[in-house]
Amino acid sequence: MFAAISHLLPPWIKISGGGAGNGGYAPVPDYGNGEEDDDDNGMIEIEASSATSTTNSPPPACGGGYHDYDDDVAAATKKAVAGRPSASSSTRGLMPSPPSAKITLLALLLSTFLVYREVVHRRSASSSSSSSSSSSITAQHRDTTNVARFYDDQLVDHDHPQTTSRWKHRYYESTTYFGGPGHPILLIVGGEGATNDGILYPFVAGVLAKKFRAAVVQPEHRFYGPYPPVPYDDVTPKTLLDIFTPDQAMRDMLRLVTVHLRGAGMSLGGCSSDRNSRRYCPLITVGASYPGFLSSLFRIVHPDLVDAAYASSAPLLMYAQISENTGYYDIVTHAADATSPGCAHSVRTTLAEIERVVMSSRDVDDAARNVGVCGGDKLPTSLRRKRDLINALNLMAVYGFANYDMENYPPGTNTSMYRICRVFQDPDMDSVRTMRAYLRGQLLERWEDDNGCDMSTVVCTDEQREEYLRATYGDGDCFDMRPELDDDVVPDAYEEIYDGLKYDDMRMWDFQTCTNVIFLAGQSNTSMFLESEATYDDLAKDCSDMFGRDVVPRPTELNDRWHFAPGHDLVNVANASRILFTNGLLDMWSGGSYLEDLSPTIPVINFVEGAHHSDLTHTSLEYDEEHDTDEIRAGKERIAEILGSWIEEIRVRMVN
Repeated sequence: MFAAISHLLPPWIKISGGGAGNGGYAPVPDYGNGEEDDDDNGMIEIEASSATSTTNSPPPACGGGYHDYDDDVAAATKKAVAGRPSASSSTRGLMPSPPSAKITLLALLLSTFLVYREVVHRRSASSSSSSSSSSSITAQHRDTTNVARFYDDQLVDHDHPQTTSRWKHRYYESTTYFGGPGHPILLIVGGEGATNDGILYPFVAGVLAKKFRAAVVQPEHRFYGPYPPVPYDDVTPKTLLDIFTPDQAMRDMLRLVTVHLRGAGMSLGGCSSDRNSRRYCPLITVGASYPGFLSSLFRIVHPDLVDAAYASSAPLLMYAQISENTGYYDIVTHAADATSPGCAHSVRTTLAEIERVVMSSRDVDDAARNVGVCGGDKLPTSLRRKRDLINALNLMAVYGFANYDMENYPPGTNTSMYRICRVFQDPDMDSVRTMRAYLRGQLLERWEDDNGCDMSTVVCTDEQREEYLRATYGDGDCFDMRPELDDDVVPDAYEEIYDGLKYDDMRMWDFQTCTNVIFLAGQSNTSMFLESEATYDDLAKDCSDMFGRDVVPRPTELNDRWHFAPGHDLVNVANASRILFTNGLLDMWSGGSYLEDLSPTIPVINFVEGAHHSDLTHTSLEYDEEHDTDEIRAGKERIAEILGSWIEEIRVRMVN
């Protein structure tokens, strides 16, 4: 859809120009910052780049505040984006989509971009914490946790182990605090994005590992990153149906630990597979969001191999299709008001006024000019009706606030949610000026994301920001949507999809959300956005357009198989135990998560002022007041206490 939020969007929303600096296609990252060497175990180690760029030229460096623009729109933009924690420069561009994409269906499959944006957010937070001077443990051990290793004998198809081929499975590990046989293994579950920057969660690798004298292993999820089980050029949607599933991904990670790392001469080689042995190493999975969902599934599906699970912001109810699909944006609305009282009313009023102005205009061209969007030859051909323009502007607000909601921690006036709320609440601007300021802010954020402005080694200047805005706006004062919307400039998109799925994490996530990891989200009439419906029929049509008739959404397949929802089934049918769920109640994904204890061995910790997995990503290594709220600090103590009690429970069995 819009380049300003291209890193959030599903690929059937066509994008011209992209963000990759290569005609809209993102090149495979360059991992050449380190050297390849064979170690004593026949493994390959590659030092992963901590500043992989997706542009063809080195990004400018970033640092100062925003230029004091003369007009009030630019000034509001300055307030909207100042201080925002930008995303990692490793954000990937999108693969173009079929020409059949329509702007009227932009609200479908919101997980396609929201969850993917969460990956960027997760990597960015991990990267920033690793470079922080306050994160002493990370500073000491970063060099040992971002070394990529490969398991050369991973199975392509675990259902046919005797006939399947093998592939090189990338993973990271840290044995800095490992106490040897008899001590735990913390398995950080890979998710919907490449793990180019090493171990993600410093709370796990630095605090929990140290406390429990645990080893840390982080495998990459199959078909994310540049090392797939089958070359991307050879893959078709039909071949993915059997081998690109949560089940196959979980078995990858278990085989890595139980067959490879516990093998003779390996880092965990002294660990026994006998749970009654003193040398047994309890396996505990950890994950957040989709990986949090997988973390809980490990314990549900493989209790014979996994001893406990820690799942943060894990939307089990969402993937079971039993939570209200408009509830997510009701939570975003609540979070906006909690951040800046009155924000939701201001956003709702602005969008309603924009809708009134557009619908009262003579035609779509006249409407565009009336709300500050360039008309005439600069009006994208995809905006054929006035309703198309309304949907486009509304969804820019939807996607932006969803992004800010996930990052809305620690609460206060320094969050992006607060700053963008203040733009909409500015009494000196009318609705049109407010929307223009918001659009400019979104453009600047995208530019900062693409150029790695969040990185300590990069300095982005005010002059560069101004130059970017001038290049985007030209000499006019209207917002040119042509670079942001499809405009019949995507070559060979349809053929690309069916000739082979290219290396693109977001495209692969699209496939998952079109098969059995499914989420729909609309906006209710009580949210701060214009009302919008999301349906399974529209989902099925769009998935068929993207991947062909073989790919049919199966919304309840996973829950029908594993009974992870509702809670009664999780406890009494799946017989689950030792799963810890945590949630930030200001996080939209909490609307699809368990919010109450399900049993004495399935506890839930909620953070009233927490955002998306604030207990994992939004954290320094130490329990310091500068980075964590009292609530999160107390929660982390409780998390360690619960996991510690389970480890002791397992050890009693080992001793006996």
